[in-house]
Amino acid sequence: MSRPDLNPVALHPGVIAFHQPPGGWFVSNAGLVAGRDAALQIDTFATEPLNRRLETAIDAYLEPGTRRTVALTHAHGDHAHGAGRLAAAGTTILATPPAAGEVLSGPHTYDFLFSCDWGAIDPPSGISPVTEPRDLDLGGTSVTVVPVPGPAHTHGDLVVWHAESGTLFTGDLLFLGVTPLALAGSIAGWLEALTWLETFGATTYVPGHGPVTAAADDPVADVREYFEWLREAVAGSADFAAIEAAARARWPAWGAGERHGVNARIAYAQAHGVELDFPAGVRDLLSSAAAHGEPMTETGLIRLDL
Repeated sequence: MSRPDLNPVALHPGVIAFHQPPGGWFVSNAGLVAGRDAALQIDTFATEPLNRRLETAIDAYLEPGTRRTVALTHAHGDHAHGAGRLAAAGTTILATPPAAGEVLSGPHTYDFLFSCDWGAIDPPSGISPVTEPRDLDLGGTSVTVVPVPGPAHTHGDLVVWHAESGTLFTGDLLFLGVTPLALAGSIAGWLEALTWLETFGATTYVPGHGPVTAAADDPVADVREYFEWLREAVAGSADFAAIEAAARARWPAWGAGERHGVNARIAYAQAHGVELDFPAGVRDLLSSAAAHGEPMTETGLIRLDL
């Protein structure tokens, strides 16, 4: 199976979003901000073949020899598995300290769930930690890499802000048209991070998953509504199957609906201060995907039976 084109979206001179249409797990977006002297790439993809395609697509926008830096919005493999290839070619990799630690201890392929021809996805030998906002002068334009103040989608998220164009690359703080996954961070913190996103005054959001969206369409509100609804749903109920059914009915167009049930388990555990039953959540996720004809598959990624 071949993936569709990377769909480069020109947002401003030198500002490009690479949008993979949602179609399964490990399908994400990336970005580029290029100046006269240097360029910042935002995120990588999950597999070596996809990363080779992304690198070729980015090279088309750059002069040969352009110095490149990569900012990883977080540690998940669909955003970070290409970091080792780029670092081996002399590229500086930026990430928050928690994300850096996770990437360097990888790669994380979750073999108990997936089988895949990942290719070369060894982690980089080192990552430059981002602990406070960092401005990068690219020559004729600048960009800012900004750590998220607290745990959100993960415990080590960051965003990339191009003030000149009003473009905010949010990583997985925004899933648009796709069900978010709250497994690695804090739902309360994620809600706080959504409010923080709005302080940038962006005109355009590039989400981690889903289409590039104008701020006028208020995509932040869509994600906020979901998590506020979810927290209310689990306040007095542990019927995760019923909560998933209600979520599917409320957001019928969202992909990856099998995540609703496990998100409900996570929200319940965090709200009530109890331990998450992770194996049960995984079983829910797989059975829901199978029941709704939504196999957790993508290019070369094959769901395994537990």
